[in-house]
Amino acid sequence: MTETVLHGGLVLPLDGSGDWYDPGVVSLAGDKITYCGPAAEAPAPAPGAAVFDCGDRLVMPGLINTHTHSGMTFFRNLLEDLTSAEWFRYEMQAEQYMTREDIYWAALLGAYEMLRQGVTTIADRFSHMDVIVEALAHAGIRAVVAPSLVDRDAEMRKQQTLDLLEEYGVNGEGLIQVGLGPVGPDTCSTELLQWTRQQADRTGALIFIHLAQSRQELAEIQRRGYEGAARYLDAIGLLGPDVVAAHCMYLDEEEVALLGRRRLRVAHCPASNAKIEGHVAPILALGDAGAPIGLGTDCAASNNGMDMLAEMKTAGLLHKVAACDPQVMPVGQLLHLATGAAAELLNLGGRVGALQPGLQADVITLQRQAPHLQPWHDPHAGLVYAARGSDVREVWVAGQLRVREGELLADDAGDAVARAAAWAKRHGPALMANRKQERE
Repeated sequence: MTETVLHGGLVLPLDGSGDWYDPGVVSLAGDKITYCGPAAEAPAPAPGAAVFDCGDRLVMPGLINTHTHSGMTFFRNLLEDLTSAEWFRYEMQAEQYMTREDIYWAALLGAYEMLRQGVTTIADRFSHMDVIVEALAHAGIRAVVAPSLVDRDAEMRKQQTLDLLEEYGVNGEGLIQVGLGPVGPDTCSTELLQWTRQQADRTGALIFIHLAQSRQELAEIQRRGYEGAARYLDAIGLLGPDVVAAHCMYLDEEEVALLGRRRLRVAHCPASNAKIEGHVAPILALGDAGAPIGLGTDCAASNNGMDMLAEMKTAGLLHKVAACDPQVMPVGQLLHLATGAAAELLNLGGRVGALQPGLQADVITLQRQAPHLQPWHDPHAGLVYAARGSDVREVWVAGQLRVREGELLADDAGDAVARAAAWAKRHGPALMANRKQERE
């Protein structure tokens, strides 16, 4: 078993202790971390170990994105400055131009983008997940995937979900595991949502759903006779501590308290919320009520990037403004939302999210000598408010090196970029023309 030693860097374990080591050492053997601590106390490297000089690096756990759609990466820079209703309508139009091959390459491009920026674990959702999961496995990123369930083609989608659950499991030892993915309470019938609950109870799979994400959703729920999407899901028996709900923007105080009582998990996507809805989710109140929170980017169509370092900064600034309080969302909390708390949200606590012996070797390094990072008074603040995804230098997932010296080691990353450009050239003009015609 080959040993890898990251020697001499500024090491942030992010294990809840608040400690850091400078100089520190992190040692990896196979897919596990075997040491994290001061350089002076580190064991000598084994003969033949690969030793990385990290004297100019910061070393930390891989970042965790609790909500994204890698298969939508080709829609980046396509859906700008639209109303919420327009955004969703035009996004659905764009999906009609995607073949299964396009979806594979879009997902691969998204996975490579996130790996390059230090994201080692994602929760991913979309249609054609049987194709997407091949791309994610090829890229070597850790993923909890949830095939989209909607009323259209519901029986086919149910079967695909069951097939993937059978193939990958809900908590296996591999990089891929599977959840249940009803898109939202407005696109799924009560019967489909209750089927989802039955499968979750049967298999132990997490349920991933969009909740209270738009006014259009609330209008549909009203047509079903309920005031509020959270009340509706609770009334039909879906809500519970195994539900990961993205967005959760349009909630009243009673619903916030309800989600807290149900210990519903919230995937918070502040940049996407701001772009599509011009809204800030009541995350502080949800956290106070007892709902576990993790951070996500949503997709490149609604965020234009999937940079978790940028997302931490966005979350911090938006909530300070929303609360009129510069002390809310301190840097330690923001880092936790993108690492340890995010791992717990995805049932990966105790496996990833910190640098500790015995955990999976999902480790990243960042440069720390660039002018825009100086000086490092507080490394936690530096990561949240000064660092960028482009500062990531190395990335290991389960002990496998995926990025070295800021470059992806995949030999088909350039192909993914070319495929995206070709798709945009082929379909972008028609999509833009259709939109212009509809709006005139």
